[in-house]
Amino acid sequence: MRISVTAVLIISWSFGQLYRGAELRTHESYLYGKFEARYKPTQGDGLVSSFFTYNDDNPNTPWSEIDIEILGVYDHVVDFNTITWGQKSHLRQHYVPFNPHEDFHIYGFEWTPEYVAWFIDGDEVYRQSGEHIDSIHYSQKIMMNIWNPVYEDWVGSWNPEILPRFSYYDYVSYSAYTPGEGDTGSDSNFTFQWKDDFDTFDYNRWEKSHDHTWGGNQSLFIEDNIHFENGKMILCLTTISDIGYVDYSAPKVIWSRQHNNSLNVRFSEEVTYESAANVVNYNLAGVSFLNALLYSDHRTVNLMMDADVLSMNVMGVYNIQDDSQNILQSDIVWINIPEPLGDTIKINTGGASALDYFGDQIWGPDKEYGFVAGNFQNISNEIDIQNTENDIIYRSSLNRVASYKVRLKPGAYTLKMLFSENHYDNPGDRVFDITIEENVVIENLNILSYTQAHTAHIIILNNIEVLDGVLDIYLSADIYGVGYTHAGPFINGIEIYLENSLSSMESAPSLF
Repeated sequence: MRISVTAVLIISWSFGQLYRGAELRTHESYLYGKFEARYKPTQGDGLVSSFFTYNDDNPNTPWSEIDIEILGVYDHVVDFNTITWGQKSHLRQHYVPFNPHEDFHIYGFEWTPEYVAWFIDGDEVYRQSGEHIDSIHYSQKIMMNIWNPVYEDWVGSWNPEILPRFSYYDYVSYSAYTPGEGDTGSDSNFTFQWKDDFDTFDYNRWEKSHDHTWGGNQSLFIEDNIHFENGKMILCLTTISDIGYVDYSAPKVIWSRQHNNSLNVRFSEEVTYESAANVVNYNLAGVSFLNALLYSDHRTVNLMMDADVLSMNVMGVYNIQDDSQNILQSDIVWINIPEPLGDTIKINTGGASALDYFGDQIWGPDKEYGFVAGNFQNISNEIDIQNTENDIIYRSSLNRVASYKVRLKPGAYTLKMLFSENHYDNPGDRVFDITIEENVVIENLNILSYTQAHTAHIIILNNIEVLDGVLDIYLSADIYGVGYTHAGPFINGIEIYLENSLSSMESAPSLF
């Protein structure tokens, strides 16, 4: 996604980019086809690793773009998007049951005159068709990049301490659209043309973007941040001084949080098992650490303690090493202590505290609830919301939300989700799916098919089991809506009621 007025080249001093990113693009442009990449995107808030096609003849011809973008802030979301004439987005932030940052997966899409369909590991997971797809009829280049946008409501808050970051691409392949006479893809309508395994840099096929950026991009793309090694093409996001596929920075402790008799410690980068899983590398007054487990993200360590009440909320961390043999000699980190919300929780999503509802907030290690990304929208206090006495809750909404989290003790809960469509009038203008605790509970939710605009609608879900200490709600657009601020999935309020508690022996601490 390029959120800018034009795609013209803008050199670094125009916007004062403080970081260096990377972008690889084909020399040739392609009209329709099957596009595929196997890659492992980097993790970290505030950044994007992409595989997409783009009409770089814009603005001579209309904007045309098909995206796969994986944001480092999410552990279970992959962005699919088409951007059409007038820079209109049709974004779906798709829930996936795995963490995309932990391993390689095959991501791809089929682009035809009738549809664009996205695939993960060979399975179709989402499809768009209609007038906006009809308008995508300009040739596009195959592109990959890594960058850190300024848009916190999309990618989360940027923290430069996580640098450098690297995304690894194993291969890219292209098959032409040949309906009725192909050898691959849906209904064998595509014919294989080429595959690049990235053993070396193919100058005839690819171009490295250099001194290129745009408004809203905090990084400047440079050719030195594209590296080929061991059959991988590596895109690097770095500081200005330490460019390329190098890491001279020792790990840093980003945060720590208590969960009963355990602590989670998050590092700025991936660390070695040998150093992270050694309990002697952690110190907390009055506490003995019994075990240390490095989670599969290789950034988070779970420490088991001999106590669940802490006399101190600061701890020491020592001798933690990364894969480049940089060593954190010592660091001091404040411990976030849980402040349970109780058995009944009400949240005014997208708004301030009101009535007996908590005000909304951004999720973090020091928060008991919140949204990962999104934006607030409010309508006039003069507008009467039908079917409720709590108008103030329904006048505000959280929009473009992909993930919402609430810390809960292990148990079974009743979840109420509050909606009022305040920005669209026609059924089908905004439609989305809801996934809760890894289960798709609602598909094709279209609020205006149940009520009129400015009317309260409540969805009640019973017996939602939460075992890991965090209720995870994911929302994925089927029909995105229009614009940026009040498009995508939305919600006006959340109410949570404990039905039954579960034994703490059945629970395990959440990664976050």
